[in-house]
Amino acid sequence: MERISIKSFFSPETDWELNQYRILGGIKEVCIDFDKKKIYPTLAMLIKLKHSLDQIKEERNNLNDKFPRQIKGFDINEQKIIYEPLGDLNHNDNIELIFTLIEWALPYITEAIDKGIVLFDFVDKNIMFEQVGIMPMYKDEGYFFITDNIAFELQVHRYECSLFASGKDKYRALKTEFVRSERQKIIRRSPESIKHELIKERKDLPNPATFLCDSDLDFPFEETIFPVAKRKLIAHIAA
Repeated sequence: MERISIKSFFSPETDWELNQYRILGGIKEVCIDFDKKKIYPTLAMLIKLKHSLDQIKEERNNLNDKFPRQIKGFDINEQKIIYEPLGDLNHNDNIELIFTLIEWALPYITEAIDKGIVLFDFVDKNIMFEQVGIMPMYKDEGYFFITDNIAFELQVHRYECSLFASGKDKYRALKTEFVRSERQKIIRRSPESIKHELIKERKDLPNPATFLCDSDLDFPFEETIFPVAKRKLIAHIAA
């Protein structure tokens, strides 16, 4: 069964029950990631999908209210509706089926998103975030350490946070570089000692902002712990 995507709603198949089965199966496929405690990239994909479907609905409603045109088809790649003037063209039942599917599927997609958000919030609350040593005024560049309890490691990453604007909104982008991993032993090295070692090794950051993201969770690192930790880091820098 394929995972759900925007293309799931543009099948030439006109059998209503078959389309329902296919879409529900696609939602179930992505929710397996949440059952396995994997957040990324599934949650972001579902949120983007819901946003696209909501946009299509809104665009159609605006069309019906203001313009004497009818829908001819869809541009799947651009995720846009193709219009044509009202005339002698026959009503396209397959187009109506697509909109009916969207209306029917959105509550299930929202339910899946809510499941992912609950998982995200749980992980976020169970990651301890603290500074290591004296914090400099400049925090847009430095290091952060993250525990990987499955691999019994402490991962060391260098980060650089930059600010960019999109229209009236401003966003922060985080660039990371893997430095090394520290094998976790019964007696662990202190984060402060690792920071001092990094200062000696990398002279371009003599007084780096350094953070520790620690957790007891044994959840997947790349799909869950790492992306949640990065979001916490961005939020702390922006505060």
